[in-house]
Amino acid sequence: MTAPAGTETGVRLAPDERDPVALLAHAFAEALPERAEPYRGLAEAAEAGEVPGELVPVLERVCELALTTGRARDLGRAEAERALAAVLARTPRGAELARRVEQLNRALSALAGRRLRGVRVSQRLPGRYLLRLEAEGIVLTLGLGPEGLAVETVEAS
Repeated sequence: MTAPAGTETGVRLAPDERDPVALLAHAFAEALPERAEPYRGLAEAAEAGEVPGELVPVLERVCELALTTGRARDLGRAEAERALAAVLARTPRGAELARRVEQLNRALSALAGRRLRGVRVSQRLPGRYLLRLEAEGIVLTLGLGPEGLAVETVEAS
């Protein structure tokens, strides 16, 4: 079965995606009583199968946090994790993450077939690192941090 696509104004949820999103949204509402309203709204929307555009940022936050902390797997094993990853992939944040991975793979492909001459990691700030890869004719520097991995520089050497 193909998952429903994101809509212009929101994200449609497949039946197997509704419960994990709703359960997490209810958990967020409970944990953050002073800011519970958007999470309650997300839970209701998830149960109905359609998250409106104004709640998509809330959906992205819930999915991304559950996936990065392991809460998704705790919630419902690999099935919930897979469902939440599929939902996140259909959001603007998911599209941005996919774009960054594609950009990273394009930069790394420049190293294909070249002899690796050096690898070095340095700490930029606590929790933020640089990975420098030196190969024949090219130096690639990647940034690693809480937001993921990104290309910092590509230089001909």
